[in-house]
Amino acid sequence: MIQLTAYQEQLKAWVRAEQDSAQLIENFRSLCKEWQLPQKYQDALDQVLSRIESSSLFTEESCSFSKKDLANALGVWLEKAYQFKSG
Repeated sequence: MIQLTAYQEQLKAWVRAEQDSAQLIENFRSLCKEWQLPQKYQDALDQVLSRIESSSLFTEESCSFSKKDLANALGVWLEKAYQFKSG
């Protein structure tokens, strides 16, 4: 549970612009490998992280990317991945 909370805090920090997008992406990719999740989890994570990478190219919220929506999507992925890992 501690690890889950730490990643949830990273997401909140990213929304507040206190966490770098590249670091967030790297941390979540490492987490996916560490937890040895099935390919469908990796695919879902890659989709969200790809949008985060694209959004980091914009200095403002664009109509295509909402930081809060992306953080919510990543948060949902995190919860589902944690549930799978916890069995």
